[in-house]
Amino acid sequence: MSAGLPYGFDAYYAVIAIFVLAVLRISWRTLANYRGTTFSMARTLVYAGIYVTLGVAFSALSFVEGVSYLMAVPEIAILAAAAYASYKYSDGRISFWKTDEGSLFFRGGIGIYLIYLAGFLTRLAIDVAFVGPSMFDFTSIIQLSGAALYSSMASDLLLTLGVGLLIGRNIRVTKRYHLIQKGIELAPSLSPRRIGAR
Repeated sequence: MSAGLPYGFDAYYAVIAIFVLAVLRISWRTLANYRGTTFSMARTLVYAGIYVTLGVAFSALSFVEGVSYLMAVPEIAILAAAAYASYKYSDGRISFWKTDEGSLFFRGGIGIYLIYLAGFLTRLAIDVAFVGPSMFDFTSIIQLSGAALYSSMASDLLLTLGVGLLIGRNIRVTKRYHLIQKGIELAPSLSPRRIGAR
């Protein structure tokens, strides 16, 4: 720890840097999905796990910071409804295609990523603004109140919505992939040049 800095100050900025990198990575994934990206089951599962973990972690932190545990009820309801709606309606937004070399690409559902990113950024900004360095010092938890508490609750609901939408989208993408692999659904073939034009 640097001389003259309060306890947890260095760790605070280190964790903020990690979150900034996470935001950049999520933004990059959003752009990649807009342009089209190679399908990978492992990558799909890993990213879904990361997104869900971040959402759950921030929601759990909110309860520690003063949000009533009763908020878990609407959060779970929003999560389930968003996942179902996304699974049902994202099908028409997702497109698959194959390259001449046989690689399977897909894209679509960018709005879902943007909703998740908005919720994540809003939730992070609230903790940075109202809690500060002690947001990662669990020995001295700050209890939110007033506008900070209501802002935290609203951002948690937005983040929960984003998590649910991503879960439904990823389930739909995975199902479409399996249908293509079994030959039940066909993916059009496109040359690399035409892929760049999509």
